[in-house]
Amino acid sequence: MKAKKVSNAIRLTTEDKVVNGVAIFIGLFTFLVTVYPIYYCLIYAFSDGTMAMAKQIYLFPTSPTLDNFRAVLTDKLLVNSFLISVARTATAVVTSVAFTALTAYALTRKELVGRRIYSMIAMFTMYFGGGVIPTYLLYRSLHILNTFSVYILPGLLSVYNMLLMMAFFRDIPESLVESAQLDGANELKILTRIILPLSTPILATIGLFVGVGAWNDWYTAAYFINDQDLMPMSTILMKLVSAADAARKAREMLADAGGGAGMVKKGTTSVSIQYATMLVSIIPVMCVYPFVQKYFVKGIMVGAIKA
Repeated sequence: MKAKKVSNAIRLTTEDKVVNGVAIFIGLFTFLVTVYPIYYCLIYAFSDGTMAMAKQIYLFPTSPTLDNFRAVLTDKLLVNSFLISVARTATAVVTSVAFTALTAYALTRKELVGRRIYSMIAMFTMYFGGGVIPTYLLYRSLHILNTFSVYILPGLLSVYNMLLMMAFFRDIPESLVESAQLDGANELKILTRIILPLSTPILATIGLFVGVGAWNDWYTAAYFINDQDLMPMSTILMKLVSAADAARKAREMLADAGGGAGMVKKGTTSVSIQYATMLVSIIPVMCVYPFVQKYFVKGIMVGAIKA
C-alpha cells in the first residue's frame, strides 16, 4: 500500500482570511501614505521648474531634467550647508552616544552616592524647560552663540536616551562586572571592554535617534546662528520653503492684477530647487537606516518594556 502524503499546509478559516485581508489592506495603505510624499518630491525634483510652478505634474515628471540637481550641487551655500549637516550629525552622534553611555552607566552603579538625586534632577528637565529667552541668555553667557559648539554641547545628553540605555545596562548580568572587578579592571575599562560591546542594539538605536534629530534640526540655527556659513541644510531648506511660499503668493497677486504674462522662463525655479534640495537631504538618512534597522527594533523593545 502506498503511504498517503500528509499535508502540512494550514487551512485558513473564513475569519483568518478576513483578518489577513484587512491586515494586507492596512499595510498597503500605510505603504502608499509613506512612499507617496517621497515619490511626489522625486517627480517634482526631476521636472522642469515652470511645470512645478504651474502645478502640471501628476504621476510622472514633466519635461525631465537634471537642472534642478545641478543648481543644488553647484550652489556654494547649499553644498556648504550639506557639509555642515554631515559634520554636525557625525559629531553629535559620537559625542552624545559616548556622553549618554558614561552617564547611564554611572547612574546604574549602586556605588554612586546620590544617584537617585541625580536621576530626579535629570527627570525634572524632561517636564520643565526654561524657554527660548533663558536658553538664549544661557548660550550667550557660555559664548557658544554663532559657533559650531551650539550644535553639540546642548545635545550631549538626552534624558530619554539615558533612560533607554540605563534599562539596557541593567539587563546585563552583574556577574560580568564583578568578575572584571576581581581581575582589577576599573570602571572605565569595564564600560568600554564589557558593557558597550554587549550594548550594540541600544547604541545603534540612540545613535539613530540623535543622528536623525541633528540632521532634521533647523530650529537651533534659525535662533542661535547668524553666520550663513554655519547653517545646516535643514535651515536652508526651511528658508527655501518660506521663499517659495512668498514667491507663489506674489505671483498669485500679480496674476489677479492682470500682470505677469510671459514673465516666467523655462528652467529652474525656487519651487523645483526646493524639491531637489528635499530629495538630497533625505537620501543620507534613507541610506543609513537599513543598516541599523535590526538594532533599532530590538533597542526600542527594551526601552518600551523596562524604561
